[in-house]
Order: sequence, then C-alpha cells, then structure tokens
Amino acid sequence: MISGTHSGVGKTSVTLAIMAGLTRAGLRVGAYKVGPDYIDPSYHTVATNRASHNLDEWMMGKDACQWLFEKTSQDCDIAVIEGVMGLFDGVSPTTDEGSSSALAKLLKTPVILVVDAGKMARSAAAMIKGYQTLDADIHICGVILNKVAGENHLKLLTEAVEAYNHIPVLGTLFKNEDIMIPERHLGLKTASENEELHDCLTRLEECCQKIDLEQIMIHAKRAQKDSLSVKPFNIIPEATLPQEPIRIAYAYDRAFQFYYQANLDFLKNCGAELIAFSPLEDTTLPENIHGFYFCGGFPEVYAKEIKENQDMHALIKQAIKDGIPTYAECGGLIYLAESVKSLDGKVFPMLGIIPGQIEMTKKLVNFGYCENEMLDDCFLGRKGEQFRGHEFHYSQWNGEGVAAIHRSIKKRKGQERDEGYCLNNVLASYVHCHFLSYPQRARHFLAQAQNFHQLQQRKDQVYA
Repeated sequence: MISGTHSGVGKTSVTLAIMAGLTRAGLRVGAYKVGPDYIDPSYHTVATNRASHNLDEWMMGKDACQWLFEKTSQDCDIAVIEGVMGLFDGVSPTTDEGSSSALAKLLKTPVILVVDAGKMARSAAAMIKGYQTLDADIHICGVILNKVAGENHLKLLTEAVEAYNHIPVLGTLFKNEDIMIPERHLGLKTASENEELHDCLTRLEECCQKIDLEQIMIHAKRAQKDSLSVKPFNIIPEATLPQEPIRIAYAYDRAFQFYYQANLDFLKNCGAELIAFSPLEDTTLPENIHGFYFCGGFPEVYAKEIKENQDMHALIKQAIKDGIPTYAECGGLIYLAESVKSLDGKVFPMLGIIPGQIEMTKKLVNFGYCENEMLDDCFLGRKGEQFRGHEFHYSQWNGEGVAAIHRSIKKRKGQERDEGYCLNNVLASYVHCHFLSYPQRARHFLAQAQNFHQLQQRKDQVYA
C-alpha cells in the first residue's frame, strides 16, 4: 500500500510512478484505491492498462473488501493499493474505521509511507516515528520522500530516517512542477480530460529511477506469505440469473465516468449485458435495451454540448416515457433534471425527467459518507432497507424533498435529510451506491429491467 502522512503529500504521483514503472517492466499490476474516489482509479487504469478497483471498508464491509481483492488480484504479479488522505484518517478520530490503516491490516499488506519532505530534515524522522508507533499492527516497510530540494537535502533526510526509524528510503521525488496533475472542483481532472497525461506518466516513469522497484517487489512477495482468510461472499444466487442477457445501456463519455468497476462487474455477473453510449456525441441509442444507468461526472461542464444533442434528448425521454427502468446517480440526476444553472448565471436545459433546477455553487454542498434508508417501496428497493453510500457535489437541486426516496444520515455531523427522487421507473439521487454494499439495488434494477424486456416482447408479439 502506498499511503501518505496527509492529503496532498503526493501519494497519487508516487503511486502512478510505481504502477507505470512496474508495468513497463512487464509485470501485471493490480491497481486499487482505498475509499470512494473515482478519479484516481482512472489514472491507475492508464498507468497499468488494467481496471482499477475501489476498496472501501466502511461502505462495502470487510468481507466484501477481502473477497473483491482476492478475486481481482489472482492474475496479478503485484497489487499496488493507493491509500486515501493520511494513513490513519477515516470516519472516526479515535478508531481506524474507514482508513487506509484499517484496510492495510485487513489485507495484511505492508505500507510505504509518502512524506512531503520539502521543508524538513531531521524533523521528518520525528514525523515518521509517530506513524510507526501509533498502531503496532501496521507494518511500514519504507518511505518515499517527495519534494526533495536536491542531493544534499536527500543525504540529510536519508541519514535521519535510517538512524531513527530503522527503515529504508525506498525512493525520492525531487521537487518538480512538471509532474503536478491538474485539478478541478471535484479534485484531480479525470484521465480523459488530462491531454498531457501520457507525457506526465512518462515523466513519472523517469522518476522511478529514483524509486527502488526491486525492494518494493521483495516486500510485496513477503506479504504473500501471509495468506488472507477470505470468507465466502455469495452475492449472486444462481437461481436468480436470467435465462437471456438483460441489456443495460450505461452513459460513458467525458461527462459521465464515475462508475465503480465492481458495480459494472456485479451487473454482468448478475446477467446483464452492458452497452456503453454517449449522451454527448451519439445520436442514436443502442438497440434492444432494457434499462438505463447514468453515473456521476461533469454534465454541468458539458451542458452546452448536452443541450445541442436534441436527438439523444428525444430518444431518452421517449424510452423513459415508455417505462424503461432508469437509475441515475449525482451527475445522472443533473442530466435528468429540468435545467442546470452555471456559476456565471447561464441556464442550460437538461432532459426534464425529474422536477427542479440544478444550481452550481462555489462550495461543497454535501461531502462524505452517509447512511441511507429507503422511505418507501420502489422498483430499486423496499421500504426500510438500509445501505451506506457517499456524496461529493458542488451543485444544489431545488427539487430535493419532492417525492424523496432516501433518508440520508451523517451521524458524526448530526445531519439528516430526505434525499433523492423516485417516480414509477426512475430513481435519481446524489448518493453514490456501491453494489457490494447494497446488492439488492442491483438485483432489483435487473429484475425490473427483465420485466420491462418481457413486456416489450409481449407487445411485439401482439403487433407482429
């Protein structure tokens, strides 16, 4: 695991340098991200040429995390896990719940600590000592020093770390603005938006000359000796699989990208055939589809292009009017709303499927984990069902509370509100749901899609 002392320390740059270097060396690198973030995994995928998976112990639960890691790492030569925030930061100030440290213990993985050493020398050893002693069950096998000023600075830091911490400096990144990854209001820019990403990865690979990949491999091989005790995680009852594939059209382009890979895989394993389409650029829908899945992303950034694709607007609206099951999260909710108002006051029409306008703001409206309860029966769940999710958005929906379907609770903040919209065959919500946390949602969705498919077949027979 590549973890940091705190957010902004450079762990994504270090992780990408290691992933790219190992991949260039011909290894099959399994890529993982602690927590609910969508953007870092998109960079992992470019660096490794493999899908990256989120491991979120708070949202998914321990059994699901172990099961997913074991299942997806079997054909890898090495698994590299990027941490979240600082090593011990999670949902609680007094326990490790939801933190990188909790996942490191769960998966029995050694930790490489990334340190921003830009303005430190011997003090770096004191900082590292605190991370070594807070939890004796965490094995910090080495450090990587970031923002090092030069060779003399590196010599001072290395002598201090080796003298006081008794662990090796496994790598160094010298201060270099050229490898800074651009950011936007939801964090780093997505991989598809960063036109200079491949050049950035090349520069990061060059930085790998300062990172001891051989030693990292040795530590990884030692970790393999401690095999995981993975409990059976039977999430797909064989009897529930449909006899023929259920075709789900999912939005995927520059505006819609925030899917958990495990969610897509889960739908496939439950009998779905997934067909990607672009609400931005396509003018026709995939044929014979039985459900829509709209994820998060940046539809507000591409609002003008969305507005101009009236052919797609008309096709989606008609399909929803005809009863196709439709599930939308965050950016998907924005797309289905009546309109979106940008920061400069411009209003762009969206699909108008759900009531209300979306207004972009300069501050986070909702951020963090939430516990959710279904307020009523609907096609994606039953009243009283509970699940954990995550929110991260700068937009505000003025229709919130109208036909709300979830009660969203943030216990530590003492916040509770009714959230989401559901009517007939449409459910739209700001909450991102991980299907391994709430598999019923995926099953309900596919069951409804199957019902829609069978209804369409009967209609076709009547009119044949």
